[in-house]
Amino acid sequence: MSETPIVRNSTADVPTDPPAAEYISSQEIEKLPPEMKTTVSVIAGMFRSITGPDPETSRIVAQSEMHEETCKLEAYKESLKIKDKQNERDHEFRKKRLNHETLKNSVILAVCVVGICAGLYLLVVKKDQASLGSSILIASFMALLGGGKSLFQKEKD
Repeated sequence: MSETPIVRNSTADVPTDPPAAEYISSQEIEKLPPEMKTTVSVIAGMFRSITGPDPETSRIVAQSEMHEETCKLEAYKESLKIKDKQNERDHEFRKKRLNHETLKNSVILAVCVVGICAGLYLLVVKKDQASLGSSILIASFMALLGGGKSLFQKEKD
């Protein structure tokens, strides 16, 4: 018993959508007699609404959506660049302010140490100027404890 193989045509079994060229265009509808124009245009409109937009319209919609997303991405990248530049400027400003504060505190420390030494010298060695020495010693010590900040100065940040 020999069996003969059944050969199927693969394209005949699969239903295919009509290509874009087979859609009825408005120019073809205009060529029809007046009594058929309305019927054909209604049927063509229903067919288009059922099958969706034609491939050209879908391509244009997809391209416009891609363009919109690309523009959003570019805008986001630019905003990140602007934020990075602002952060760099803020960092440089903070570094300069810290350097200035360090220099100011170093000068205050040096002046206070010199004042304390001068006060001790006047208090211990020069007994006749002990009151001046004690005043300089107290003022230098208080300036050292206060960090050179004035009581009337407000901190700005």
